[in-house]
Amino acid sequence: MAWGKKHRLTDSGDGHVAKSTKVRDTSEEELEPRTAAEIYYEDGNLQRIKPYFHKFATYAKGRWVGRTIYEVFRSEFRDRTPAYYESAITQGIIELNNQKVELSTVVRNGDLVTHFIHRHEPPVTTQPLVVVRETDDGLLVIDKPGSIPVHPSGRYNYNSVIKILEKKHGYHSLFPINRLDRLTSGLMLVGLNPDVARRMERDLAAHRIQKEYICRVKGVFPSGRIVCDQPIRVVAHKLSLNCVDREEGKPC
Repeated sequence: MAWGKKHRLTDSGDGHVAKSTKVRDTSEEELEPRTAAEIYYEDGNLQRIKPYFHKFATYAKGRWVGRTIYEVFRSEFRDRTPAYYESAITQGIIELNNQKVELSTVVRNGDLVTHFIHRHEPPVTTQPLVVVRETDDGLLVIDKPGSIPVHPSGRYNYNSVIKILEKKHGYHSLFPINRLDRLTSGLMLVGLNPDVARRMERDLAAHRIQKEYICRVKGVFPSGRIVCDQPIRVVAHKLSLNCVDREEGKPC
């Protein structure tokens, strides 16, 4: 599919959206940068991504079916204002099945939903992602810094472990074996083929590989081993925040 127009929407935050349109013939492959030099730059101790055009595409989720396309975006994606989504649908920046639709168009099962945007990713640390070792059978050991998510997801794409290994280190067809949360740093195992990934996953499940987490704390922490056996409640999945909650928490 070729995109014949690039649209720009400026959201002032007060519900008003200024519109401008720049005509340009381009293919999907040309929408995003291809080399590390075109993607990454450093700003002090932060690694930033040069803004780029990107097309999000997903098939309709069950809870979207039967609702209008405008209602879906207004209620499901609250990082932008309703005025932005109204304008984006009207201009064809948001499409159903690669076609421009009305605000009142109802989403059906199997519909392809696309959103063409100028993407601005959050920054991460400039601390390098280090390849510690690569084995002959296709196992990669890396040292992942904190602040970098493993997979492209949400607002993160190029500032993810998978994309950094691809764009900066030249690896492709990666199979992460043990996942670390975005804010967690440490060693990660990544398979370069599905066979070694499955083998290492079996070893992890059988506890033949030992994992150890080291936590930095504030204040004077008690010495010796401490066991938490209290119910745990997830405060925020995206931030990996948990707390002890004796009323609503789940048993350890």
